[in-house]
Amino acid sequence: MPSELEQLRAGMDRLTPLFVLIDPMVGEPLPGLGAPEPGADMNLLRKQLWQREIVEIALPTVIALPPHLHPYLVQLHGPDDPLLSLTLDLANDERAAAQAGGLDGEGRAAHRIGGWLQSSMRPEELAAIVATMCRLDTDAYTKATYLRLGDRRVLDLLCHVVDDSRVASQFGRLQSWDYLDPAGRLRRLRSPCEQAAPLRLSAGEWQRLERGALLHRTVAQWLGEIAQTDGVLPEALYAAAESAVNHAASAARVWPHRFKTAGDEVAWAVLSLLNPTLPHSHAVLRLLADSGSEDDPPEPMRYLHRDVRNLAQQASTVLTR
Repeated sequence: MPSELEQLRAGMDRLTPLFVLIDPMVGEPLPGLGAPEPGADMNLLRKQLWQREIVEIALPTVIALPPHLHPYLVQLHGPDDPLLSLTLDLANDERAAAQAGGLDGEGRAAHRIGGWLQSSMRPEELAAIVATMCRLDTDAYTKATYLRLGDRRVLDLLCHVVDDSRVASQFGRLQSWDYLDPAGRLRRLRSPCEQAAPLRLSAGEWQRLERGALLHRTVAQWLGEIAQTDGVLPEALYAAAESAVNHAASAARVWPHRFKTAGDEVAWAVLSLLNPTLPHSHAVLRLLADSGSEDDPPEPMRYLHRDVRNLAQQASTVLTR
């Protein structure tokens, strides 16, 4: 069976320029480049760091983000460039860091490797296409302006919400965009034609994307738990996670003393994905309803996940007998 790197290379056109998309919002993926000095030439510093040509992505001015935090492109020397292997390894490390510990972890980690793009356009034209895609366009009333596609989790969730074809319809002469999804699967989006079609999100689609932070943490912790038991990876990650997050929001309204932070909702969502009988366990419901006392206040859900899981598993065992 071909390795992941071989699979990634196999789908690439060796005659088309290749770039890796970097999101430096929370730091550079390579060590050696910290916060820039005033007036520093970031393109030059990045070129020295990567030893490759750097293509700046100037986001629309409506996106209030300092230029050194804008995503950028590193031009690779084709599919055999060692940096392709390195950036694939970095992407896998990011995914592993987010999933480490499962429910005992945080479900969060910087995702700086946005994916691998191929385009026959001039580099500055490609950068302009990516910049345009990052400008949020929606029917919803919102102050948000940045669709942060340099974070591949945002791209993956967008594909779930609006469909791969609508995302790829924006590409035009951006021929393909490969990225690593949360389950460690390589995904490839291909442009259907040279004419780019703008993507406008409905109010409902944007509302779903707004829950991305909760969904990404839920998916990461869920996959982290599955990895600990060598379980089977689910196919429809986001569909299941969306349902679980909605259920957690309902639980938070019923038992606010157990749900103090987003982490509590994430823990409940993950538990419900791991244990479908969770909402039907009388022991779990009694535990959640216990409001404690002044001397012994109720613990929030993120600290109760082991107890809740044990109770749910006991209930499941009884039901299956």
